[in-house]
Amino acid sequence: MFQKIIVTIITLFFSMSTFADPPLKTFNTHNLKGQDARLFELPSDIRLIKQNSLSNKKFKAIHYQQMLTDIPIFGAKLTIISDENNQQIAVIGRHYSKFITTNRIHLNNTAAIQAVKQKIGSKGKWRSTLYINPINGRHFYIVENKKETSRWFHWVDSESGIILNAYDGLTTGSGIGVLGDQKDLTGLTTLNGNRYELISSNQRIVTYDAKGKNRLPGILAIDNDDDWIIEGRTSPGQAALVDAHFYANITDNYFISQLDFNWLTHYQQGMVSSAHVKRNYNNAYWNGYQMAYGDGDNVTFTNLSGDLDVVGHELAHGLTEATSDLIYQNESGALNESFSDIMGTNIEFFYNDGDWQNNEIITTTNHGNWSIGEDITINGNGIRNMANPSLHGDPTHYADRYTGSGDNGGVHINSGIINHWYYLLVNGGVNAAYSSVSKVEGIGLHQASQIVYDAFTSLAPNASFCDARDATLAVSDNTILASSNVAAAWDEVGIDDVLCNGTGDGGDTGTGENDDLSISNITSSKLKGRNFQIEWNTNIASTSEVIFNCCGSFTNDHQTTAHSLSFTGTKNTSYIYYVSSKVLDNNGATLNQIIEGPYTHNN
Repeated sequence: MFQKIIVTIITLFFSMSTFADPPLKTFNTHNLKGQDARLFELPSDIRLIKQNSLSNKKFKAIHYQQMLTDIPIFGAKLTIISDENNQQIAVIGRHYSKFITTNRIHLNNTAAIQAVKQKIGSKGKWRSTLYINPINGRHFYIVENKKETSRWFHWVDSESGIILNAYDGLTTGSGIGVLGDQKDLTGLTTLNGNRYELISSNQRIVTYDAKGKNRLPGILAIDNDDDWIIEGRTSPGQAALVDAHFYANITDNYFISQLDFNWLTHYQQGMVSSAHVKRNYNNAYWNGYQMAYGDGDNVTFTNLSGDLDVVGHELAHGLTEATSDLIYQNESGALNESFSDIMGTNIEFFYNDGDWQNNEIITTTNHGNWSIGEDITINGNGIRNMANPSLHGDPTHYADRYTGSGDNGGVHINSGIINHWYYLLVNGGVNAAYSSVSKVEGIGLHQASQIVYDAFTSLAPNASFCDARDATLAVSDNTILASSNVAAAWDEVGIDDVLCNGTGDGGDTGTGENDDLSISNITSSKLKGRNFQIEWNTNIASTSEVIFNCCGSFTNDHQTTAHSLSFTGTKNTSYIYYVSSKVLDNNGATLNQIIEGPYTHNN
């Protein structure tokens, strides 16, 4: 039978004092160290997922995922850091107790993928994974679609098929190099028949020429005499190929010698790069398998592979994906971006120090700079500045953070806050563009880089800035006995104890992770004739939406705590529905969202 429904929007202004209990209780274990870490016992509902050594090669990190039966609980990850005697010295992450689920699994992986295909088409490679949202107890799928120039993630409710969240996870960002500098390619090319190929002799590094097209990886880069000196910004020019290849090797050396991170353990294809991607393309990106570099438009940018910190930045996205796998959205995405900026800058210091081939520990910042992308911007100013992010319009303090929906929730913009924290941790000083709390005493490059690597690779995928603060404090005692310096640097950028102990919002990862918004008192009632209304309350002023299985969704964008929508339906008919509310900022961007249901109204 065809079901028809007519909506009339009525907003009632009243408040209720009681709210529904949350579906679970959070037991936070982050920032455990010393005796607390040693005494910590692993819960019974977690599963070992991977382990890796840390920058101090005597330490190791063991990563666990909390499960409900065989389904992972989203963001419920614990990392145990142990010393050479297998003694626990730090525990990072979170675990949830008193857990109940609130919806059913009506869709399988194939159906979840199909729901997304209806939105974006069927091209590309697909993957779908079922999770449980620990905040509202709902099952949902994360559906990944990977193409050459995009990498979309959609979160799909397992019962209703509603798309809860969506974002593009594409992390953008002897021969003669782009700057005309000579580079020694000894050991970085391979003779195959009568031609040389950009494949390193150890098979770890391989570089392709995309020849101005989107299709990756393109054609294997080759040369007749191993000189690699053909000029030109676009293909067949070889400068961009030389730099992509040479700088990938520098990055690989840094990862192994300074961090004990072996790329081949996680990516058996090696470090794959493609230069000359698209025409006049002003970007570079990691797509989950390889690197891609545009040629620039020669107005704002030249070849994107021509700057070591850019190459290091993009390859560090691969390191992040292999470890913490930080979601490329909101605060976790800004942490992802900042970690890549930090790694790219560290690699530049490492190379410019002059003795990188001997794997010496780099302790000074005399041979580099704190600008990102200065070698590939036509004006030489770069695209970000860690010493003073405000030079490029980026915030240096949490109070000035971007809260809109653009830039995937500010992943590049808000990375400035974390970048500046790292700059202060290394060098000391005061906030470059915000009122100072107190002068920070720097601890130097080597010690700071150890702390960042050990902490950031141990984070949960949906980590907030406060989670990063807690993690760095947890590992800092084990590195240099300088937790106070780490905390002082965080305080100077506004990510302080006050914010992180309950008075700040901690950011939002799209799942309601900030625990602010809740729905209660959901009722449906008959009115005169065929009319009925659905009402509910929220603890925060938010929009009203009712989604019917039969008839679509109906919305009122007025934000209130008392929600009421009236409808005209069909007598003697049952309607299955969900209620949803969103908190919007002044620009209409969603700050938080919650969906409850299904419920049934009998008309």
